[in-house]
Amino acid sequence: MHYNLTAVLAWAADCILLSILLLPLWLRNRDRLFILLWSAALALMGLGLLGLTYVAPNARLLLALPVAALVSAEALSAAGLLSLYGEDRPLRFTALCVCLWFVAFVLFSLSAFGPVAAVASYCLAVIAIAVYVLHFLSRDAAFEEVRFHLAIPAVFLLEALSALAVAVFYVLEKPAVLHQGTLTSITLVAGFVLFSAKICLAVWLSVEKYEFHLRKLAFHDPLTGVFNRRGFFERIGERLKTAAPSDLFAYLAIDIDHFKWVNDRYGHSAGDVALVVFTQTVEEEVGRMHIFGRTGGEEFAVFLKVDNVRAATGLAERIRGRLADAGQRQAAGSPPLTVSIGIAVQPGAGFNLERMLSQSDRALYEAKNGGRDRIIAYGPEETPAPADRLPA
Repeated sequence: MHYNLTAVLAWAADCILLSILLLPLWLRNRDRLFILLWSAALALMGLGLLGLTYVAPNARLLLALPVAALVSAEALSAAGLLSLYGEDRPLRFTALCVCLWFVAFVLFSLSAFGPVAAVASYCLAVIAIAVYVLHFLSRDAAFEEVRFHLAIPAVFLLEALSALAVAVFYVLEKPAVLHQGTLTSITLVAGFVLFSAKICLAVWLSVEKYEFHLRKLAFHDPLTGVFNRRGFFERIGERLKTAAPSDLFAYLAIDIDHFKWVNDRYGHSAGDVALVVFTQTVEEEVGRMHIFGRTGGEEFAVFLKVDNVRAATGLAERIRGRLADAGQRQAAGSPPLTVSIGIAVQPGAGFNLERMLSQSDRALYEAKNGGRDRIIAYGPEETPAPADRLPA
């Protein structure tokens, strides 16, 4: 038992030291909420472990204080991890977990399971944390590209199961094959391994989020949030790697009509708002299956797989119609928007992106010279498709 006590004290000291070392990082403007929550969680975990070493197991009321600190530490560490995903209610979440633990502790203390009330209630609280984390990640994850996010609830669930094992062993009055010293040692080893895994997971997620942020800056337009030119053509290259010769692809070059006049008449701030509204309108029509990006100042493009030229022009007409309807609903003094769209269609066999871009530019040029607010489509034969000329 002497070695176990020393291990607990060393573990507690490590937690408190880590919480102190993390605080200077809080001064930097990067994941400040995450750092603050984890500093508090480590400090509470250290204090809780210290409290456990000085409280007798049968002193249930005194035992409630260090266990409450441990439950709070678990809740704060979970809130810190979820803050990387966009959770903005960490204190409410922590308070809810502690209240849940307190209710469970009181109920277990009044029941026949009084001697293991602290362990059993801690187990229930951590299971509740794991369930909430799993629910949040399955519904509200802010950056979906992060890998292995299910590892977060898994670690908390394993912690709960280890605590449950301790409670079961004590309820069964410690089987002969496991005396109290061995049980305590196993519990300490399991807890320390899971604690270390949680720290590694927190560091890894923070780095992953930072890399995701850098990728977003590199491949997305900061104003509208859609792909920039680099990201747009990167995604097209990825899509073409899995293309079949029988596939048919369409490229829609979209230009907002007279956008310079919009900026001059209404101001650049209104122009920025108009760009955001425009991209939101197009995204609602395009959906997540197609590639949509901003290729220039007021120039946008959509790349998609289609069945025929008519499908591409149908999408273009829906976009043009949505913008026309939005313009009619706008209040006086706000900038109306119309678009000219040039379409090029090519099969997967012998696909040439440069030729497709040249065709779409030519079609867009014809649409703008033909009076704007219209659609011109070029089929695979590199000639305009008369049936797909759609004037305003």
